Amino acid sequence: MPTGALLLAAARAATPDQLRALAGPDDARAALVAALLTSRRPDDAPLLRELTRLEIDGVDAAGDGCGDVLLACCWMLFLVGDLADVELIWQAKNLNFDTYSYIDSVFLIPGGVQMTAEFAKAHGPAGLADCVEQDWLTDPDELAEQWRNSAFFAGAPAATASVEELARYISS
Repeated sequence: MPTGALLLAAARAATPDQLRALAGPDDARAALVAALLTSRRPDDAPLLRELTRLEIDGVDAAGDGCGDVLLACCWMLFLVGDLADVELIWQAKNLNFDTYSYIDSVFLIPGGVQMTAEFAKAHGPAGLADCVEQDWLTDPDELAEQWRNSAFFAGAPAATASVEELARYISS
């Protein structure tokens, strides 16, 4: 029975085409994302972006819904803090009603409202600047800090768990 750590090692060494084949099945992609929750490294950002794109494609093909796999991808991209990832998070958030509701808007402001709004006005996508410049009900910096320190995914099994256990954790 393969472990998430072995799957993650293969994914880290894979080309984008190999990664698509490796992470194509929903369970494999879910296991990889769950393994990243406990074993993420700074150089995993490109892998995380590709997994997010694959999960976006999967949710889009299903036509509705939003599970913890896509939420975890967006949360980890938010933690990376790269403004360029905001476009990918915005794409995920706007897939359907469920994703719009489930993916927290604070994930769109890794560097704060001002910085994201300036980025969105210069680079798009449409509607992002308006979304982040909304009247926040709570201090967005406080919300961002809460998500940065969140225990939402604290129950994730270690990457040494089986692929099946990791997939079950994040897909249930």
